[in-house]
Amino acid sequence: MQPRFQCHLAVIVLLAIVAPVHADSDIDRVNQQRRQAGLGLLLPDEALSLAAQRHADYLDRHREPGKTPAGMTAHRQRPEDAGFSGETPAVRAVAAGYPHREVLENVSMGYPDGDSAMSGLMSAIYHRLTFLDLEADQLGVAAGERSHVFLLGRSDIAELCRVQPAAALHRTPVDCLGTAMTRDYYEGLCADLPVDALFRSSHPIACPNGARLDADFMATLCERPPREAVFGGHGRYFMPCGNDIRLNADWFNALCETPPDAALYRPSGHYYEICEGPLQVYSEWFETQCANLPDSARYTDSGRFRRPCASAVDVRVEYLGQLDRVRQSVLPEVVVWPPDGARDVVPAFFIEEPDPLPDLEVSGYPLSIQFNPARAKAVELTAFRLFRVDGDTLVSVEPVRLLHSENDPNHLLSDHEFALFPLTRLAWGAHYHAQVEARVDGVTRRFDWWFSTLGLGMPLLTAERTQQRFTVRNGVDYLLYLPPLADTPYTVLGTRTEHLRGNRVTLEVVDPNTLQLRVDARYCEVIGVAFDSGRQVELIPQGCPQ
Repeated sequence: MQPRFQCHLAVIVLLAIVAPVHADSDIDRVNQQRRQAGLGLLLPDEALSLAAQRHADYLDRHREPGKTPAGMTAHRQRPEDAGFSGETPAVRAVAAGYPHREVLENVSMGYPDGDSAMSGLMSAIYHRLTFLDLEADQLGVAAGERSHVFLLGRSDIAELCRVQPAAALHRTPVDCLGTAMTRDYYEGLCADLPVDALFRSSHPIACPNGARLDADFMATLCERPPREAVFGGHGRYFMPCGNDIRLNADWFNALCETPPDAALYRPSGHYYEICEGPLQVYSEWFETQCANLPDSARYTDSGRFRRPCASAVDVRVEYLGQLDRVRQSVLPEVVVWPPDGARDVVPAFFIEEPDPLPDLEVSGYPLSIQFNPARAKAVELTAFRLFRVDGDTLVSVEPVRLLHSENDPNHLLSDHEFALFPLTRLAWGAHYHAQVEARVDGVTRRFDWWFSTLGLGMPLLTAERTQQRFTVRNGVDYLLYLPPLADTPYTVLGTRTEHLRGNRVTLEVVDPNTLQLRVDARYCEVIGVAFDSGRQVELIPQGCPQ
């Protein structure tokens, strides 16, 4: 089992965007994404929400959007800071009363509302995969003045930590002469040792021919030897009893040559010490037990364990893996994003911390596919393609970059997760077709889905020059796109408008290169929009002289 339930994602610092998702609360927003992906919904948890709120308050106090103080990340707190509630998400969750440490955290900063925060997080591949986690079923959320904190957990591990079933607990195996034996079987063996397994040594004095005699037999013999066995005073004799009793040599030799069953000591005389005490058992008996261990007695675990609970409980990784498989078994074979049929997908991805594209300031919206480990053991991706749909023609989107577990610069993708980044932004208001080919458990499979980007039916104005003029109609929503420059990757972040009082222009940031605008003009007068980058756009109400 992969130790997925750790905080492995960091803050995203995108600026506000107009989001396609609208919901009443942050929990609803997360669940709306999961519902579209075919995943189970997350239920609110008070302890997780308390931990999230404490962290949101801390971030509002100590961190500015887009700025990272030395030694600080969006997920780590410093003990010396005011409002400290725990260094890591796991510690903060336990401190708030959550029963285990297996949590995932997403943080966003700098968004004006929950819708835009969610859209930004879902455009960031690592944060997206956290929200689309296959095992999580609980969620705590908090919104600060500048931050949104999401903390995901699991009720099955919470229940495990409250009441630990015996099958969950890690127990070291017992060496059964080179074969690992479960401790439960070993303890059962010790509790029910047969009497004939307990070691008894032979009579200490051996026969003249080297044969060993049973100690109990000889004790009885030596206490009351038969009349014919007692030495009569003539000839040879032996003193095998260790006292003054003398036995006739011919009689004792005959006993040693053909001893009755009760007199013969058959074991080798060797023993093993096992169980509490320890107890001595015949080596032959123990060797037979080890050579014939039933399958249920053989220790087949990896021997690894984790301590997910607030208390120090060692839990078998195999048991945790089984909990994963139970959750995964009811989920789809694959989870894709954007989901099939999605509309209003934002065309671009800008930045995430940690950054999956550290060499680029902006790229197209990333696509992802997750293969369910419970339904796909071995996955070999052979192709991941994206096409723009132009009528009946599919136009391949190039260039692209495929990220997987081996080339992910932050080593956060599992071997069942893949992300495709178009290296240039997608087109506004366009239709796309995604296609994945893979060998899944040795069988070639193909997966296809479709989505469209934001701006369908919305006129696009592209201002490529330093100064540009456009004619616009009253009451119509337009997208105004200013392509990034080499020295100005974000082109629409600071704006100023100039117009007559009777005219009105509404501007909303869609992404750092795009505005959504609407003009309501009563007078034929130029409406000017100036940008901090030095670029200028003039808007002429339709029907007015140019």
